[in-house]
Amino acid sequence: MPQFKRLQEIKKYIDPSFETFYDAMLNNERMSVFFDSNEQIKELIVKQKSHFLQTLHLGKEELKRNYIQLGEFHYKIRVPYIDFIKATEILEEHFIVSSQKAEPCHELMDEIFEYFKIMRAFTAKGYLNKMLEEDEKDLDLFLDQAKAIDNHYLPKEVIFKKLEWLKNLLIAISKNDSENHDLSHEFLYDWAPFIRFLTPEKQRFFTEMEKRVIINTENLFFFLKREEYLEILPLYNSLLSIYKLAFMLNNAITFEYASKVISDMRLDSLTHLFRKDSFEDIIRKEISFANRDPNYCFSIAYLDLDDFKHINDHYGHYSGDKVLEMMGSLIERGIRNSDYGFRIGGDEFAILLKQANKAQANDICQKIQTEFNQTDFLFNEEISFNCTCSIGIKEYSQRKVETYETLIQEVDSKLYQSKNNGKNQIQN
Repeated sequence: MPQFKRLQEIKKYIDPSFETFYDAMLNNERMSVFFDSNEQIKELIVKQKSHFLQTLHLGKEELKRNYIQLGEFHYKIRVPYIDFIKATEILEEHFIVSSQKAEPCHELMDEIFEYFKIMRAFTAKGYLNKMLEEDEKDLDLFLDQAKAIDNHYLPKEVIFKKLEWLKNLLIAISKNDSENHDLSHEFLYDWAPFIRFLTPEKQRFFTEMEKRVIINTENLFFFLKREEYLEILPLYNSLLSIYKLAFMLNNAITFEYASKVISDMRLDSLTHLFRKDSFEDIIRKEISFANRDPNYCFSIAYLDLDDFKHINDHYGHYSGDKVLEMMGSLIERGIRNSDYGFRIGGDEFAILLKQANKAQANDICQKIQTEFNQTDFLFNEEISFNCTCSIGIKEYSQRKVETYETLIQEVDSKLYQSKNNGKNQIQN
């Protein structure tokens, strides 16, 4: 039995609501980059309208399952969740306005609010499900590598204990099992005796990181019990970022390497992206992953600002720094937690996109490029300017094994082609 008693009354408002939605899609540069043409957007709207109508008669539990599946599909095709939220807000607002014509309107409005709350929350759960799958796969690779390495500074049992804790966490989240006894925090400080060789500042860094893991885990399960997946997604991203940082997102998983990373892999102070001196090491490790797994691929993108010298010469280095900061911010916001952004030169950037083919990489880079091109940089109260960027993309997989040197030459060549074709281009 449907649990929404009046929701089907909004059928009469479907057409104007989706027309508003269609116009918004056409006019939103961030959303429209996912589609090849306006006709493709129209086809999508027709399908979404049909899907929306079918869900209006569903009970809440069936509706939740439906939107979990939609979230998993959206994640698979790399639609950012923030864009999905924007789209649902457009629809919800139109239905809320239209429902005021109904009598009594507050009952229908309450059901519309409840419907869209379920839509957003359980689509978020679908995204979370796929993120958990990918992270579990990454973790299994980490574990395999850890077992193969003999030169750990920490005892292996400490390393495996921490990795097993993270794996148990992923399982507990997927099962909504906050009472999992394997998630106790007692062992989190097991490495304390082994980091005494570090400076006090570095020791505090690791200790504070452990505390943040504990707090984020407790907060995550608090919201998980309430099925508030909109709150869980950012918490989960933050938690995994912190925990992966403890192992430096590489496969060494030793504090010898961690100590080296702390000193050598610091973020660029201006753009907050990784510096060039960490680039080669990370790319070589990705090549090693791909060469062992026939189903794994990754892509590298090189981004170079067009005519950046002209900006420095005409508007000053302060303005130039603001342009670089914006590109760093767009890259950081535009990629996933599993990806890497680098500043590899003055106005040269690179992105490593894990488990992404060149088409997926192109979509991500297109969004970054579009947003960057549309940014107005203020020189003074009367003068503003814009900047564009050229991008080259290269995909790597086991199907075509290459050396690091060849891979870098090819992506650099793609960037050169983009520049040579008139700049502000993407070549893949």
